[in-house]
Amino acid sequence: MLENYLKIRETLLKLPAKVAAAAESEESRQALAVIARRLDENEFCLVVAGQFKRGKSTFINALLGDDLLPTAIIPVTSIITEIRYGESLRINVIFNDGTEKEISSEDLARYVTEKNNPRNTKDVKIVEIFHPSSYLKNNIRLIDTPGVASIHSHNTDVTYSYLPNADAAIFLVSVDPPITDAEYHFLNDLRGFATRLFFIQNKIDTVSAADRIESLEFTREVIGKQAGLEDITIFPLSAKKALEGKLDGNRAMYEESGLAAFESMLEGFLVEEKGRVLLASAASKIRNIIAQESFSARLMQKSLGEPLRDLEDKISRFAATEQEIAQERQDSHHLVRAETDSMANDVLIPDLDGLKAEKSSALVKAIDEYYKSIQPIGKRDLVRDINQFVHEQIHDTFDEFQSREEGILRARLEAILERLISRTNRIIKNIVSVSASIFEIDLQPFTIEESLAKESAFTFKIEEDVKVSLEYITESATLLLPRPLAHKIILRNARERMKELVERHCGRLRQDFMARIEKSVTDFEKQLNETVEASLDGIRRALDVAERVKQEGEHGASEKEADLGQRLRILESALHELDGLKEEKILARHGEASRE
Repeated sequence: MLENYLKIRETLLKLPAKVAAAAESEESRQALAVIARRLDENEFCLVVAGQFKRGKSTFINALLGDDLLPTAIIPVTSIITEIRYGESLRINVIFNDGTEKEISSEDLARYVTEKNNPRNTKDVKIVEIFHPSSYLKNNIRLIDTPGVASIHSHNTDVTYSYLPNADAAIFLVSVDPPITDAEYHFLNDLRGFATRLFFIQNKIDTVSAADRIESLEFTREVIGKQAGLEDITIFPLSAKKALEGKLDGNRAMYEESGLAAFESMLEGFLVEEKGRVLLASAASKIRNIIAQESFSARLMQKSLGEPLRDLEDKISRFAATEQEIAQERQDSHHLVRAETDSMANDVLIPDLDGLKAEKSSALVKAIDEYYKSIQPIGKRDLVRDINQFVHEQIHDTFDEFQSREEGILRARLEAILERLISRTNRIIKNIVSVSASIFEIDLQPFTIEESLAKESAFTFKIEEDVKVSLEYITESATLLLPRPLAHKIILRNARERMKELVERHCGRLRQDFMARIEKSVTDFEKQLNETVEASLDGIRRALDVAERVKQEGEHGASEKEADLGQRLRILESALHELDGLKEEKILARHGEASRE
């Protein structure tokens, strides 16, 4: 499968330049340059992250099959280390002042470890390692990050600063101890950056089989509850055994370590999902540009054979068609806005109203029940415990609702955008068919096959000020009152605070969802409108060129016809190469591939 991916990618890399040589429009040439750059620079950033001392560096060494990154009993990694493919091992240290220095593998620890570079006194920005591992040939960058939640807080800061670069992340926990509070808080932050998460529970060789199972189930339960991630797969692993097995050529030890199962899954993801999407998208875009340029070239060819008066008449007829198309586009815009308004009014607002009605009283009652369960308790302890209880209840309530509502709204939004794509495709088909009818050219229209953009995903965070302060719950003077009276005031304030927070977060959640729905639809509509406009521009340009050449005389028309013939031959050859890739499973749609 990996060989097929690389073969298809190599073929596709050659096509943009070939098609660009035959393209008439500058827009097509620019679009092809973007496609080529995306294919050429397609480096997939796979971040290995987690708490300190979970074995991240050992795990990366196991993937590479090379005892390369330094490891030790104490927290080690303090600098971001990027590992990418190179024909031979080469290590480059990049400093914050822009200077670079090539070092040996023996010197690596001097720059990336806390022991030898405390608080980054050497002012290192990043360390790049070029490694000949075939695992990296698929333009993958493996990133070793400092562990979070160690005594070295600056290491946590370094890791957080790198997270926006993550395409996907491998999150490592350990069997002993299993996942901690600090880890699931970090995991929630990591989810905001990486589009795909993989989970590994390392060091399974250090506990018994029974303890391993118990630790795994506990970790899965915590991640499901605290991070809202259900049905996750956690791969049990001994990175130490995996590395030893690879270095010694011990296949049995490698299989026993658990790494083989993880690598099989990861390669499947990189090829089946990430690789397939990239290549299929590039192929579709190239095909559309070929169709567009071929149509334009044949339209010019046909126009050059028309008497000038007949050509001018047909140009007038197409101008009338453009007016009809403009109205279709406006109607489509209004339909989409009506559908998104309906989604908000029929789904989001009633769901939020229901949540507010249900939870406002229920959470207030929960405060009273909680108060009974913690008696007897002092005044200050009550403020502290009630404060924490309010925070947990609000967080759990809105986190659960947001996760459920996001799925509902996303499905509705995807359906709306799919209908928008269908309407836009009909408009494009109409443009091409009307033009073909006027100029008697039989061509298949190109279509849009883009999926919903990742930017339309929703995010929502519980306000930090839910962690109400002592001063907010009650005034200091209240603590001087007799305990029964002070408790009564504290509880009254807590109930009011709970109601206020429910109201506020319902409003924030509504505003957040509505803003993201609007952005998703606006961005998507903009992309589709640009595609329609490009179709119209191509036809206008072809007609303008043909009219100008006809006005210049027969000699110019003959030269232009010869040039168009050459362009069409190049475009047909490029299309033939694309057709040769159509049977590859890697370029098939997900649904088609799954049936094979």
